[in-house]
Amino acid sequence: MSNYIHIAGSPRTGIVLLGDDGAVRSLSQVETASAWQDSPKFAGVVPGEAVFACLLGDGAHFTTVAHGTAIRYLSTLGQPSARWKDVAPLPAGTGMAGLAGDHLDGYLLLTADGHDLYRLGRDGGNTSGWSEWEPCAAPPLRGKATLIAGDWQHGVLAVGDGVAVKLAHSGAGDAWTALPPPPVAIEMVTGNFRDGYIAYGEGCLCMLDAGAQPRWRFLPTPDFDFRALSGNPAHGLAAVLADSSGDGALVAYALRPEQGLWSLALAPRARRR
Repeated sequence: MSNYIHIAGSPRTGIVLLGDDGAVRSLSQVETASAWQDSPKFAGVVPGEAVFACLLGDGAHFTTVAHGTAIRYLSTLGQPSARWKDVAPLPAGTGMAGLAGDHLDGYLLLTADGHDLYRLGRDGGNTSGWSEWEPCAAPPLRGKATLIAGDWQHGVLAVGDGVAVKLAHSGAGDAWTALPPPPVAIEMVTGNFRDGYIAYGEGCLCMLDAGAQPRWRFLPTPDFDFRALSGNPAHGLAAVLADSSGDGALVAYALRPEQGLWSLALAPRARRR
């Protein structure tokens, strides 16, 4: 039975879960409590294995899993006959510490040492082929970056030890700008510069207002601990709770995170085939 460790999407767009055995389950209509759907497992995930892994996607149409040095995606969720497809291999000599973006608009890769950032886009607008990984301007941090989030179109957020910076791309090139220091040591961050960011750390939730005068502000935090977090202020938050068991994932939904309105749902047991 899967023990869910990652979540992607939001209550408004749909969510997808990744289990520590590679199981992938999705819920396309969270607000209407539609049925959970199963997708083919992501091969190579070993329960309890300490290796980088992350999950991207909207929960309704596609998902991407990065595990170790492999990046693969499903273009159709909830279809047992769907097949995982490989994204281009990593740049030579690098590993992954973070991955952002998606398979439609391209990926952003934070290298394992936390010092370099790469972008992978489409080959001449081709929807099936990839160009080469291209280096971006490195995050201007004294230490290393530990987390990234966002996308190439709206900007990339990089977080380090007590610092946060934004990368914006324009015709003049890449430019990083400093953001106010996060008020907590961030363990998870989710969102983008269009819909907003939510971060979790030290048992607290906070939101980044990235307007003309960026600032962090605390949000009401429920009395449970998070294992994984996804979503944004515009489309709501979804979280896997830290005490979820092998009988399923206890998932918390907040359609209005700034008001602290959370509801709970227990993912049903996987269907036997």
